[in-house]
Amino acid sequence: MGRRAAKRPASARTLYRALDELGAAPTPDPVLRPDGPKRTDVALLLGVLLAKTELDAAVRADPAQEPPRGMTGLLTGYRSMVISPGDTTRLRLLSLRLVRSAVEATLDDDTDPVRLAAADAALAASGLIDAARLQSTGASPSAIRAARDAAALSLRAAADGITTPPDPGGDLAAH
Repeated sequence: MGRRAAKRPASARTLYRALDELGAAPTPDPVLRPDGPKRTDVALLLGVLLAKTELDAAVRADPAQEPPRGMTGLLTGYRSMVISPGDTTRLRLLSLRLVRSAVEATLDDDTDPVRLAAADAALAASGLIDAARLQSTGASPSAIRAARDAAALSLRAAADGITTPPDPGGDLAAH
């Protein structure tokens, strides 16, 4: 299966049409959007497309299965689009994915310290990747230091979360 090289980012209309084809297009407000999606809707539409894609991927590829059916195809397809290992865009993708993972780990108001520590660890990894990316692009030392400092704070929070004694009456008692 071949692919055309993406020359520029998708427009709001293109994203909306793709989401409509996938049955995941949000319903635009007819008063605010009488002519359909606007350029300012791109980030929202990308988020919806990302969620749809990742939800579908979770159904098609389960890394916990033996063998992990669908993983090879999923990873091959992903790598066909993200082909430059030295590209700073790839590092931004990885950082964004880690931030999304951190948010996802804390969406349901669960106060489990282990889950919160996992979210903090993901944020720490994101900060370290950002620091490496900034360093490779010649960013200012203060920007690099800020990314490292944020990562260090998240690492400390993660360490505190996994070293906090579990509540004897809580869910962690069984672990």
